[in-house]
Amino acid sequence: MAKKDFMSLMKEKTVDVRPSLLSAEGNIKSQIVVLEQLRDLIPPLTSDELTQLEQNVLKHGVKDPLTIWETTDTIAGIGSEDVPVYVLVDGHNRNQIIQKHHLDFRINLVRFASLDEVKDYMIDYQLGRRNLTSEQASYLRGMRYNQQKAFRGSNLRAEAPTVNVAETLAAEYGVSSRTIKRDGEFAASLENADPSIKRDVLAGKLPKSAVQNVTNAGEDESTIDLGSKGNKRITNLQTQIRKLANSDLTAQSCADLLQKTNELMTLLRPK
Repeated sequence: MAKKDFMSLMKEKTVDVRPSLLSAEGNIKSQIVVLEQLRDLIPPLTSDELTQLEQNVLKHGVKDPLTIWETTDTIAGIGSEDVPVYVLVDGHNRNQIIQKHHLDFRINLVRFASLDEVKDYMIDYQLGRRNLTSEQASYLRGMRYNQQKAFRGSNLRAEAPTVNVAETLAAEYGVSSRTIKRDGEFAASLENADPSIKRDVLAGKLPKSAVQNVTNAGEDESTIDLGSKGNKRITNLQTQIRKLANSDLTAQSCADLLQKTNELMTLLRPK
């Protein structure tokens, strides 16, 4: 089946915003909720890109509406009272500028059955609308792969047909199934990394290998049989790597980080 374009997807999900006593547009705007897990799905803009966007918005106004998920706190996973909530789906950077300068804006209401469906939509939408770096595209494909694997794993039925998620996504994005699996590993590493490292990798300030090296550096050295001197060196390197990773990243500190992680990987590599 042919993949639907994003405008078709948006039209399917969008509903008219009709003012009423319960959900007038102004009331919705004042109650928009930003979920970190959705915001963090979006590859960050560089400082220059964000500055350019802010200048464009201030000059021309907020041309594109913010996309809002009309749901309840229980479905969104942020409460248990089953009250209406309005979650920001698309427009996080614009919303930041709107709040900073108190600008007017329009909204589109969309409806999804679950938070996972929202994430899947956001990932697909981002992959189709922006000029992404290879790291950003890899992360988004990997997130979608990991989500679909988890979803299918939790909904297996004896009569359900077997679906190879990696092959399905590979065909959709025009890459190999091996690439999709590597994307999944990369995305999982980023999700487990320090938020500052994740942000810098996706912003291009750190190479893709940095998060994998730092993740490897977090392994329990007690499982490595290198003798007391070797373990001490490993511990020292791990400490230095964590310190560098959490410091302000300059050209020199990045070079030091790569040097330390390469040295650590040499020590950890099986003989």
